[in-house]
Amino acid sequence: MAHSLDEPTAPALHRTLRWQDAFALAMAVSGGLFVSFGFTMAAIGALSALFIWALAAGIGWAQNHLFAEMASMFPDKPGGVPVYAHEAWKERFAPAGALATFGYWFGWSAVISIVSLTAGAIIEARWLPESAWSLNLGIAQLGTAQIIGIALILALMVPNLFGAQPAAWVNKVFGALLLIPLFTFVIAPLISGQWDISNLTWGLGQPGADHWGGWQDAIVWLYLVGWTAYGTEMCAAFTPEYRSNKDARRALSTSGGYTFLMFALVPLGVGGLMTQADAAADPTAVFVSGFASVLPAGFAGDAALLITIGALLMGVNASMADGSRALYGAAIDGLVPRQFEKLNRHQVPARAILAAVMMNVLLMIFVSNPISILVAANMGYLLAILLAVSGFLLLRRDRPDAPRTFKLGAWAVPLAVVLTIYGAAILVIGALSSELSGYGGPVELAIGAGILLLSLLLYLIRRRFQDRLPLLREPRSLATTANTVAPTPPVNTK
Repeated sequence: MAHSLDEPTAPALHRTLRWQDAFALAMAVSGGLFVSFGFTMAAIGALSALFIWALAAGIGWAQNHLFAEMASMFPDKPGGVPVYAHEAWKERFAPAGALATFGYWFGWSAVISIVSLTAGAIIEARWLPESAWSLNLGIAQLGTAQIIGIALILALMVPNLFGAQPAAWVNKVFGALLLIPLFTFVIAPLISGQWDISNLTWGLGQPGADHWGGWQDAIVWLYLVGWTAYGTEMCAAFTPEYRSNKDARRALSTSGGYTFLMFALVPLGVGGLMTQADAAADPTAVFVSGFASVLPAGFAGDAALLITIGALLMGVNASMADGSRALYGAAIDGLVPRQFEKLNRHQVPARAILAAVMMNVLLMIFVSNPISILVAANMGYLLAILLAVSGFLLLRRDRPDAPRTFKLGAWAVPLAVVLTIYGAAILVIGALSSELSGYGGPVELAIGAGILLLSLLLYLIRRRFQDRLPLLREPRSLATTANTVAPTPPVNTK
């Protein structure tokens, strides 16, 4: 059936990806250990931190199975999790899709500035310690680390503008390097005389502990770790770009399982190499110090730093790729301004990528502590996950006979109920108690709420103004419209 010129259709994304490509992009999630695990270990001990990270990754893996079925219901819809939330909730509460989309996009996109600035600071401290570079903008002054961070963002923007496959190749290179420290820590208990089981301390639920016997602290850390541990759901965002209908399910399953193993085994290895006091003294140096204790002197330091930088850049690359698809998919569904519907000549949502780049450059210029932004952004991201998981139940109820190329058994419904209750508890208690981590508080809650209110404002602009005033719609070329008449069918590969 042909579409009219006035109908909000979109050019088809190129089907060039295999599940291995999405797996490579999702490997960035395991690199998140380098950024945050040291802080968790310093606060609650290595064994407790292992429990928190492994549990969160296990929850993410379980959620991926639900998202795989939902992806099979909407094989031509880009954007992944927030789009599924919109489809499930649009008949009951239409703004839910806008809340999920913008919260999800900001949660993924805001991290770009944080990890780029971290990478810039590492480069400056190790290789440019005497540098006095600075750039005075009048309203702000950029230091060396900020300049390097902005340069890294702009460099990684380039492959993303050419498509998901070039972005995946970048992560394959970084991912191969990332395997070196990950597997080093996995086998550390067997090869290192420095590994000591007594270092695996448990800091939760001790007699006399405050905050619900320590379990409120556990919930706060599960809230903070959620963005990283659930991140493999990004594989769903590329569903219209896979060559086969099976690729989304395979990518979600394998990346979730791999991340769970890494989040269980790597903390076991590094936790036995360092004491909690060592981690508290310098949380960011836990992996570097652990790496140095296992490998020969003289080689470990620079190697660990280079690999850490690579792991950080994987996160920047994956965030650009995933967040841009989410914003593009939301525009197609009428949840954000129409301008984000447009693809470039490589069939990539370039405007969404540029929006993320500009936002993160501004964050690096004007925000002195971007980690607080990440704490706030977690609120929107975890809300998006919650709306999608609960949306699974709504889709099973409202559309039981809708075509699905993959359908879970009857056990999926009680699983979704448990995950919905769990997700709601982590979101509400974790957000309201985030000050226990030392990174949150009323200001961060206000920022998180402001992000969600902004999503509603963008939704109103789209629905009340752009969709009602044809003159505000961008003209579509005949060539673009022709591309939307019949979506390119997936290639069934074995």
